Amino acid sequence: MNCSSRQKLYWGVATGILVVHLGVAAFAKSSFAFTMFGDAIPCLLLALAVLAMRQNFRNSPGVLPVFWKVFAGGTVMMLFSQAYWFYYDWRRVTTTPSPVFGDSLFILAQVFVLSALALRPHSASAGRDLRIRSLDFVLLSLWWLCLYGYFALPWQILLHEFSHYNPAYYLIVFLQHAAIVTAGALLSFRKTGAWRRFYGFLTLAFALIAAGNLILSVAIDNGTYASGGFYDTPFFAGIYLLIVSACYGRTLQPHADDTPNRELVQSVWTARIAMLVMLTLPLLALWGFRANDLPLDLSVFRLRLVFGSMFLLGTLVYWKLSLLSRELVRLVHLTRDSIENLNTVQRQVGQSEKFVALGRLAAGAAHEISNPLTAILGYSELLSDVPSLSEQDRQGAQHIREQVHRAQAAVASLRNTLRQNSPSPSLVLDKKSVS
Repeated sequence: MNCSSRQKLYWGVATGILVVHLGVAAFAKSSFAFTMFGDAIPCLLLALAVLAMRQNFRNSPGVLPVFWKVFAGGTVMMLFSQAYWFYYDWRRVTTTPSPVFGDSLFILAQVFVLSALALRPHSASAGRDLRIRSLDFVLLSLWWLCLYGYFALPWQILLHEFSHYNPAYYLIVFLQHAAIVTAGALLSFRKTGAWRRFYGFLTLAFALIAAGNLILSVAIDNGTYASGGFYDTPFFAGIYLLIVSACYGRTLQPHADDTPNRELVQSVWTARIAMLVMLTLPLLALWGFRANDLPLDLSVFRLRLVFGSMFLLGTLVYWKLSLLSRELVRLVHLTRDSIENLNTVQRQVGQSEKFVALGRLAAGAAHEISNPLTAILGYSELLSDVPSLSEQDRQGAQHIREQVHRAQAAVASLRNTLRQNSPSPSLVLDKKSVS
């Protein structure tokens, strides 16, 4: 593992924190101080995870910097969520605070992680059309918040029944973790080398986080949970593995996709998922309308939430379709320009081939003409040197020499003209390769 000195420091500090947690959990008794200590540990571990990921923001090829920033954004959301739980347990001594804010942040944190994995940082061709990817991120975030608002939120803010709110919230979080673990396991199975180890650690980390949340939910329902105890150990171990995963950042290098047009295939699946998300909202509204055993206020709240979410998500889908239409028009114009350029190159290649053929023909003809002209010029000079030649015949020989010189000048001019207009052989070969 080629990690920086700072990452090694963060890793060592996280190891010490985890060991201290195990020692305190084994011997400490339940108290307010013990609860505050247990709430502080995930905040410290998550802060170390963010610092370790920050070391990977630079000097990374491809889409890796964006991946680490989005991943670190999700970790920051988890840090804020745990910081709120620290505040929640501190205020719970004198008041009854609401867990909604911290739970919402935790749900959004998992959306960040899912979006980071969707970037496919292992691919050298990934990271295109990030503007459309950002819309997918917003769409996914609103959908998960809609599920949280539909199944869990009304039990807390309307009816104040924590016994119904808590299982619904942890079920939504468990589904998010199951999606992350499934995606990480598939990526780990398909990749090799450093990428397999990285995705393996990431999968194990969120499997422990999911198990920790599930154990915590059961313990809360049974009334046996105490913050900072062994119930929190799987969750803390999962965060610790996030730090280990961040230490692999410098060893990760994108590579070419094995499957051709992988980005196009993924965009098609993204569109299908967006369509599926939109179809779930009317189904939720229909299910809530047919549920007669629920309080009226809860049913009205759910219907309003679904209709508002349909409006927002529909607007985002329409915006995404508009961007895709513009991109399609741009690609059509680009294809048309490419075809026109190809036709121009083909015409130039045809003209070049004609010039080359004409040049060869003219060169051969000039060579064939030059030989008899040279002979005629030589014989005319010999003829003019004959002493017995009359003055009239001598003038005729001089006239012959003048006409031969004119013919030679015409042949030389033809050669120069063809040499200037004909392309070089390398240029002809380049144009033929283009066509």
